[in-house]
Amino acid sequence: MSTGPAGWRRDALGARLFSQTVWRCQVGRGGIRLPVMTKRQSSGFRAAPRSPPLGLGTVCAYALLGLWTLVCLCPLYWVAITSLKSEAAINDGPYYVPFIDFTPSFAAWAFILSDPYDNLLRRFANSAIIALTSTVLTVLLGALAVYGLTRFRYVLPWTGPAPRNRAILIAMLATRLLPPIVVVLPLYLMAQWTGTLDTQMALIAVYTGANLPVAIFLLQPVLGTSATEQEEAALLDGASRLGIFWTILLPMTRAGFAAVGLMVFVLCWNEYLFAAYLAGDQAMTLPPWMAGQLSIKEAQVGGEAAEIAQLSAAAVLMALPVLAFTGLLQRFVGNTAHWQR
Repeated sequence: MSTGPAGWRRDALGARLFSQTVWRCQVGRGGIRLPVMTKRQSSGFRAAPRSPPLGLGTVCAYALLGLWTLVCLCPLYWVAITSLKSEAAINDGPYYVPFIDFTPSFAAWAFILSDPYDNLLRRFANSAIIALTSTVLTVLLGALAVYGLTRFRYVLPWTGPAPRNRAILIAMLATRLLPPIVVVLPLYLMAQWTGTLDTQMALIAVYTGANLPVAIFLLQPVLGTSATEQEEAALLDGASRLGIFWTILLPMTRAGFAAVGLMVFVLCWNEYLFAAYLAGDQAMTLPPWMAGQLSIKEAQVGGEAAEIAQLSAAAVLMALPVLAFTGLLQRFVGNTAHWQR
C-alpha cells in the first residue's frame, strides 16, 4: 500500500474485495499513515463458524443409516466378487476379498462376452437402444404435455365454459394406475396384427406410453403451473411458443429434466413384463433373458460353479449402465445447481 490519492483508491479497492476486513487508520503529524489490519483480519476471510456438537439422536441416526447402507450394498458386492471367482473359489469358499482370499478370474466375463449361443451383447444392445430412445421420447412428450396444460386453457364442449386442465391432467395420470398385466394381451394382439411383434419399435412405443404419465407427474413441478416473467417478456417480443420452450424454459430447467430422464431410464431399463410378452429372440432385452436363465438353473436344482459365476457377471453387466448413467447425470445436476447458486 502507499499514501496519496492513488494509494487510497487502491486501498479502497482492497477493502471492497475483503469485505470483512476492518481497517484502522492512524493519524499523526505526517498525515495519514499506512492502514493497519489486525492479525485475525489479515487473511481477509471470516472465520468459519463452529458446528454444534452432534447429539445422541443424530449419532444413532447416522449409525442406522450406515448399517442400512451396508445391508443394501452387501448383495451387490457379493455378486460382483462372485463374477470374479473361479470354479474352485466358489466351491471351496466362501471367500470375501479379491487378491487376499482368492485370485480373481475373468473366465466368466470372457464367456458371457463371447458366447455365440446366448448372444448377451445383442441383448445388451437391445436394452440400451430401447431404453435410451424411450427415455428421450417420454421426457420430450411429457414436457410438451405439461407445457400445454399449464400455459393454455382447455374447454371441453360437454362440460361448459370452465377450463378443464386439471381434469385432463388427472385423467392422463390415472392411466398409470391400471395394472400392466391387464393391457399386455391387447398390446400383444395389436403388435401381431401390425407386424411389429418382436421388434424394437413395438417396445419403444409401449415403454413410451407406459412411462408418459410418470414423466408428466414429475415434470409438472419442474415447469411450474404458469408462465414465468421471462416467457411473458419473450411473448411480448414476438417469440413463438416452441421458441420459448427450447431457448428459455429448457435451459432454465435442465437439471430437473436430467433427474426425470434418469428416473424414466431406470424404469425402461428394468422393464420385464412388456419385454417378456412382446419380444422374442430378435428384440429380447436383458431382464427377461436374466429371468429365463435363472429359471433354467432352478429347474436343474442348482447350477454348476461356472454357471453361477457367469450369471453374476451378467448381473453386473446389467447394472453397470444404470450406475454410469446415474453418475453422469448426478454430476450434471450438481454442476447446474452450483452454477445457479
